[in-house]
Amino acid sequence: MYPSIATVCLSGTLREKIECIARAGFKHIEIFENDLLAFDGSIREAGNLIRDHGLSVVTLQPFRDFEGLAGRDRQLAFDRANLKFEHMAELGTDLLMVCSSTHPRAEGGIAKLAEDFSELGQLAEKHNMRVAYEALAWGRHINDYRDSWEVVRRASHQRVGLVLDTFHIFSRGTDLDAIENIPGDKIFLVQTADAPGLSMDHLSWSRHYRCFPGQGELQIHTFMHALSKTGYEGPLSHEIFNDIFRRSAPLQTAEDGFRSSQFLASMLPQAHNEVPDSAPLNGFDFVEIACQQQHLEALQRLLVALGFTKAGQHRTMPAEHWQCGSVQFVLNSDEEFANRFLTLHGTSVVALGLKVDNSYACTKRARHMNIPLVEPDHVGAVHNMVGMQNVDGTVWYWVDESTSLHAFDNAFEPCNSNSLDKDAACIAQIDHVSLSQSYPDFLSTLLTFRSLFDLHKTPAFDVFDPQGLIQSQVVHNSDQSFQLAFNATDAQSTTSAKFIQRTRGSGVQHIALRTHDIFACAQSLTDAGIATLAIPANYYPDLQVRFGLGSTFCEKLQKHQILYDEDESGAFYQIYTLPIDGKFYFELVQRDGYRGLGAANAWLRAAAQQQSETISTTTNR
Repeated sequence: MYPSIATVCLSGTLREKIECIARAGFKHIEIFENDLLAFDGSIREAGNLIRDHGLSVVTLQPFRDFEGLAGRDRQLAFDRANLKFEHMAELGTDLLMVCSSTHPRAEGGIAKLAEDFSELGQLAEKHNMRVAYEALAWGRHINDYRDSWEVVRRASHQRVGLVLDTFHIFSRGTDLDAIENIPGDKIFLVQTADAPGLSMDHLSWSRHYRCFPGQGELQIHTFMHALSKTGYEGPLSHEIFNDIFRRSAPLQTAEDGFRSSQFLASMLPQAHNEVPDSAPLNGFDFVEIACQQQHLEALQRLLVALGFTKAGQHRTMPAEHWQCGSVQFVLNSDEEFANRFLTLHGTSVVALGLKVDNSYACTKRARHMNIPLVEPDHVGAVHNMVGMQNVDGTVWYWVDESTSLHAFDNAFEPCNSNSLDKDAACIAQIDHVSLSQSYPDFLSTLLTFRSLFDLHKTPAFDVFDPQGLIQSQVVHNSDQSFQLAFNATDAQSTTSAKFIQRTRGSGVQHIALRTHDIFACAQSLTDAGIATLAIPANYYPDLQVRFGLGSTFCEKLQKHQILYDEDESGAFYQIYTLPIDGKFYFELVQRDGYRGLGAANAWLRAAAQQQSETISTTTNR
């Protein structure tokens, strides 16, 4: 099997799409009929353009409303087929993809439809072409691949084969078992698409919400397992209709598509000898913050208040290593570094370390997935860590235990610090990291993490910011020692959108640190003069009656501006610091068995942050 992508996946003109698809690494392409008809040159010029970019056309598609017609309708359908075969010869492809009819005058019946395809096969043979039949999920008479296969089987023509499309199969909940019994040489094309789990009509779901495998919630791996048993050796081609893709940079979409193709290939049984399995993550090893000089002292005070101590000074640049137990931060205020990152984004997270069992295997899989790598010599570093350059500019290093120890020992001179306040609340671990991203960056990052690491994805949910909806989704490992929250929005005044505007791009909006004593932690912040997010007073009486809490306990929560929630596993506590320069901030959490990230309070946090910003703006006038 080999990767391909349909031009409908990308925004732009056909010329732009062809260029980006080739640059992303594809060698094969599907031509969507609308793109061809809107092309500003002849069909032959389009074919030459495709060949000049080193691409081969696997199919022209879609050929609609062919089967089940009579009289003039039927004659026109065959006339159109003749024209498409002529176009295909100039494009350099021999395959026409026919999707099941939605024509209002089309008649059903497997035998009748098989006769139509037998005749179409004879016409195709005269042109030295082939046709492939796809069951649309909303087809008038054929909407199940098992029925389209029966039509192909009864047509009994060597030029007529089957299309399997993952979206049409999964959207109808069709059983996959029958796929294993289809001869691989009768499957002429496989089209792949993922999608979020939604309850809506098939056509709307398909036209607006498809995404690349790895970005949605369909069980694509089960399809790939069934397909591998057929002996199919043809193209695995993405066909994605998505409103976000239609407004995204075409090269970014094409690169995501190629990475998704590599992800699909890794699911095949024969790939296990060549590609390491997806890497298990064991949590976060460190966070590096690019720090403007005016924010350095405030960050140092915050870390000291939380029980951190300065553990090391970088040997070659003004960067500090801070540590509390196993939790590590690097505050990097290097001027040369600032010219490359700080002047664009301001004080913000620039790099993170991810704990893995085998960093070499992780690097090998990343290369297979075509993920951009950052190696020590690329950044002039004295450490030996390898990581990936995410689409938002952050670097995510993967480190096993020995790599991490070696990196900090190599790069930092140990400090004999006595600044640790033994009575300060101690941070146990990094609980989760939250990203605010544009929708294209959200989908790119989601695909990168799911293709590289062994992660689970929660269903998406909406956060009701006072200025609009924010879509949120979480990926996590099995024991939830690694949790990464994605936030994206189209509303331009939400908290997530303002962060993206101020940092001039997507990135880490906050780091959540876990403590075993949220009240001691809150008191330590108060004692250090560090303000936290003010929570509306009306929240606490409601909280008391909702969970049957004691009044003294709720007064204590209110005193420290602590948010609270419960699930079937236990209780959850949250405090938020104020954003640094209106951008990056910290969350402090305590979880007593609780499994989530406090989604029930997300709307209130957003409202409180909007209110805090309004007060700050008014005060500064």
